[in-house]
Amino acid sequence: MKTIVRSFSLMLSLAVFSCVTINIYFPAEEMRGAADKIVNEVWGGQPANGTDNAVPPPADKSPGSSFYQLMLPASADAAQDINVSTPAIRTIKEAIKDRSGQLIDLLNSGNVGLSHDGLLKIRNTDGLSLKQKGQLNQLVKAENQDRQRLYQEIASANNFPDKSGEVQSIFADSWRDQAQKGWYLENPDGSWKQK
Repeated sequence: MKTIVRSFSLMLSLAVFSCVTINIYFPAEEMRGAADKIVNEVWGGQPANGTDNAVPPPADKSPGSSFYQLMLPASADAAQDINVSTPAIRTIKEAIKDRSGQLIDLLNSGNVGLSHDGLLKIRNTDGLSLKQKGQLNQLVKAENQDRQRLYQEIASANNFPDKSGEVQSIFADSWRDQAQKGWYLENPDGSWKQK
């Protein structure tokens, strides 16, 4: 009987010490670095803050040495490399990049502004002909569809298909941060301001 109790105690102790939990989290900082890089690529400029947009390495979270901490299950954070190079994502990025020259002209003129949700909005059509207004509508519609597809594809490629809204929010900040001086940015209340 003592042997059974000892064996059971030993197995229980091993089970407690070998428990490892893996925390899967939404990698917001890594996603921000990927968003900054993509925005920089499609607009063809340099990062707004002068950094190289490298994704920082995960912080060292080694367990402490106290006996209490040793009794707790270890936690292994799953480091997340953001995948932005699937064929679908590359195709969408190229479409956005191909359209960027026309959009930059419209952003410079103030006809189009950056909305607070990572999309574009038509601000005004002053001085545009009926044909130009139609082209403007088609251009903004195509851009917004591609941006929404980009956010969804990035979320799916990184195993966060239900987090496309968070990806879009991060990209919205990046589009706005890297906007040129003089471009119009929409406030959450719908009003506009120039950067």
